[in-house]
Order: sequence, then C-alpha cells, then structure tokens
Amino acid sequence: MSTNRPKPRPKTDAGTRAPLLVLAQPSAETDDLLEPLVKRADLVLLRVTDLNAAELALRDVAVRLVLICSETEPASVTAVLDKIDQLRPGTPVLVFRPRSGDSHPPWKGRTIGVLRGPILPEVLSRTVDVALGLGAKPQAATKTR
Repeated sequence: MSTNRPKPRPKTDAGTRAPLLVLAQPSAETDDLLEPLVKRADLVLLRVTDLNAAELALRDVAVRLVLICSETEPASVTAVLDKIDQLRPGTPVLVFRPRSGDSHPPWKGRTIGVLRGPILPEVLSRTVDVALGLGAKPQAATKTR
C-alpha cells in the first residue's frame, strides 16, 4: 500500500546543505513556487537576477543544481548553460518554460530538464530531490574477494 505522505528528509547541518542556484526575477509567483525549497533544512538557495550574478555564484560556490525560472529569456538561458559548462560541468539544470513554449534548439543535446508550467511547489520540491540524486557523485566501488 502506498501513502502520499512525504518521506522524512535526513537532518543536516549547515555545512552539508546542498546549494542551489536560482536565476529568477523577484515576483510573488516565483516566491510562492520556491517557498517549500526555502524552508528545507537540507538546501540553501542562492537567488540571483542576472547572468553576471549567476556567473559569480558559479565561480564561488559548488552549486549542486541550477534552477532557471520561466521569465528568463531563451538567449540568457543559453548563456547560463554555457557558463555552467565552463565553470561547473555536469551540474544538473532545471529550466522552467511556459507550457505552450517550444524547446530552444541551442539546448538540444544538453543535459537539462525542462519543466513546463504551471508547476506546483510540492512537485518542484520532489523534482529537486530527483535532480540532486542525478547530480550526486558516484561512490567508489569496493572490491570483495
């Protein structure tokens, strides 16, 4: 039997919190969407509003996931993806796009998740869990005799 109760997350201290970079303009809608992530003890959100700030964060912080909100222009998304490839290759990226929008050709072949909106905050939180799992470094295999 399956329940819809969320699984308890392990308690973490501030030193082990996963940093997420969020590229988003200030808005009530975005604040509502990100609220469950902000409240999580296992995450720390670094919210920036432009490419320059995103680049600084990518240089200075070992972010584990990048979220790019839907108001970000396609050319800016491409520029952020290029910076990620340059500064933090292999970092998972989730890009929010309107439901009616098309995937942008420069993004084809890139390792990103495109989330079509509107998306519920709880769904985003679970999607972040999955994306963080995908970006985890593999454990070294141990030999057994």
